[in-house]
Amino acid sequence: MVMPGGHKAAASLVSQYMPSTLAQGPGMLRPCRSFRPAFVGLHPLGGPRSRVPRRSPATAAATPYKPPSEEIASEGLPSEVRQRAETAILKRGGAVTVGDVAAVAGISLKEAEDALRALASDSLANLKVSDEGEILYSFDPNFRDRIRNKSLRIRLESTAAAVKDTASYLARVTFGTALLASVVTVALAITVIASSGNQSNDRDRRGNGGYYRGGPQFYFNITDLLWYWNPRYSRARQPSAAKGQGGMNFLEAIFSFVFGDPDPNIAFEAQRWEKIGQYIQSRGGVVAAEELAPMLEGQVGNTTSIAVDESYVLPVLTRFGGSPVVGQDGEILYHFPTLQQTAAAQRLPAVQPELVQERPVQLTQANGGQKLVAIALGAANLVGVVALGGMLGSPQGYYALARNGLGWIPNAMPFLQAYAFSFFAIPALRALSLRARNAGIEARNQARLAASRRLRAPDPQLATKLRAAQVEAQQRSFQRDRVVYATDTPLPTSSRDEPDEWEARLAARQAARGRGAGGRRGVPEQRRGAEDPVMDRKGGSQQQRGRDLPSWLRER
Repeated sequence: MVMPGGHKAAASLVSQYMPSTLAQGPGMLRPCRSFRPAFVGLHPLGGPRSRVPRRSPATAAATPYKPPSEEIASEGLPSEVRQRAETAILKRGGAVTVGDVAAVAGISLKEAEDALRALASDSLANLKVSDEGEILYSFDPNFRDRIRNKSLRIRLESTAAAVKDTASYLARVTFGTALLASVVTVALAITVIASSGNQSNDRDRRGNGGYYRGGPQFYFNITDLLWYWNPRYSRARQPSAAKGQGGMNFLEAIFSFVFGDPDPNIAFEAQRWEKIGQYIQSRGGVVAAEELAPMLEGQVGNTTSIAVDESYVLPVLTRFGGSPVVGQDGEILYHFPTLQQTAAAQRLPAVQPELVQERPVQLTQANGGQKLVAIALGAANLVGVVALGGMLGSPQGYYALARNGLGWIPNAMPFLQAYAFSFFAIPALRALSLRARNAGIEARNQARLAASRRLRAPDPQLATKLRAAQVEAQQRSFQRDRVVYATDTPLPTSSRDEPDEWEARLAARQAARGRGAGGRRGVPEQRRGAEDPVMDRKGGSQQQRGRDLPSWLRER
C-alpha cells in the first residue's frame, strides 16, 4: 500500500521517535482520519499484534498475577542533560521542537532528541507531526512533577546532591582540624619529652648532693589548646574574624590553601554553548564564523588569522548539526537547519553576540588573615615534627611518651611527617601549574576580545559577509494547521472496525487469487502475476484484465 508523502513521512517518524509507553494510558496514540491507512491491522505504534496463549483455570489460579514493569526512560538520561532539557522546555512554554531544546539548553541534537523522547514518554506529552515531517512536543506545566512521582531515583537526586555537599564540607573541615590536631600532638609530645629530661636532671643533681633551686615551671594543659572549640568562645568572636570574605571559615581556609577551591569556570562550557545555540537560532540558523569567534577559542596568539582559518567552528557544527554553505557572492557561511525549526509562532528576537571570558584560577580564595594564620600553623607544625623526630632518636624519648600514655605517637610519626611536608609541597606544585594554566586563559580571553572588537567595527569584507548571512537566514515556525498526526486527536468512531474490515478484504482477495490460479494452471507465473490487479493508493484498480475479480474490487 502506497501512502501520500506527508503521511508516509509522519508514520516513519512517529514509529521512530515514539516510545512504546506512550501507547498506554490516557496518552494513547490516536491517528487522524486522514492518517488511518498507516495503522490498519497494526498495533497503535506500528508493531504486530501480540497473541497471548490461553491458560487453564487451574494454572491461572496457581500463578500469581505480575503486572508489567514500567520502564522509566528518563532514568537513562544523564542528570545534567535531563535538567537542562527540562529547563529549556519550561522557558519555551512547554511546546518545543528538537531545535528549541538544543538551542536553549546548549546540548547536542542527539542529546536533545533522546531527552525529548524520554521526557515525552514518562510525562505522557502530546506530539504533533506536520506533513513536512516536523515534530512538535507539547508538555504540561507539571510534567516534571509527573516524572518525579514515577521515579524514586530522580526524586533522590536532590538528596544525593545535598549529601555530597555535606560530605565535601566535612572533608574540608576535617583536613583543617587535622592541622590543629597535628600541632597539638607534636607540641604535647615535645613538652612531655622535655619535661621528662628536666626532671631527670634534677634528680641527678639531688642524688649527687647538689641543691635544687626553684625556678619557673611549665604546666601544659590540653584544655588550653582546645579552647578554640568552646561554643561561647566562638560566639564571642567577631563574625569577620571567623569567616573570610567569601563566607569561608578558618578550617575551610586551611583546606583551600593546600588543595584550592572549586574551578571558577566549571559552568563556563554550559553557559557558552547556551549562548551560541540561542544566538544561532535567533539569527535564522545561518551565521558567519566571525559572529561565533567571541564565544569560541579562536586562534590563540594570532587573532588576524581568524579571517582565514575557520576550523574553530567545527565543534559548533558537530554539536548543532551545521554545514558550510556558499553565499551569493562566494562567502562561506554556516547553515544549521535543525535550529531553524521552532515552536514559536512569532519570530524570535535577535540576540547580540556576547563576549564570554574565562576567570583566572586563584591559589586560594581565603583572605589575607586566614592565609597568614594557616601558613604560620603549617610552619610551626613542620618545625615541631622535625624537632620531635630528633627527640625520638634516643630511647629516653620513647620511654617518656610511653610513661605518660602517649606511646602511640612514635607509630603516628610517618603520618605526621607526611602531613607536615605535603602542607607546603602541594600548594607549591599547584602554584606552578596554575601559572601555566592562567597564561592559557589570558591568551584565550585576549583572542576572544580581539574578535569581539573586530565584529563591532567590521571592515567592508566582513560587513558584506554579515549581510549575506542575514539574507540566507530563515526561521521556520511549526505549522499547526498542517498537522497530519496528533496524539491528542480522538479516534473516529467509524474507524474502530477498520482493521477487521481490511482483514476480511485481504482474505477475500487471497481466496480470489486461489480460484483464479486453479483456472489458469498452464499460464506462466509471470503472466499470472501480471493479470493480478494493481491497486493504487486509493484502493482502486489500475489494470483489470482478470474476469474473476472480487465484487468489492469491481465496485471500485
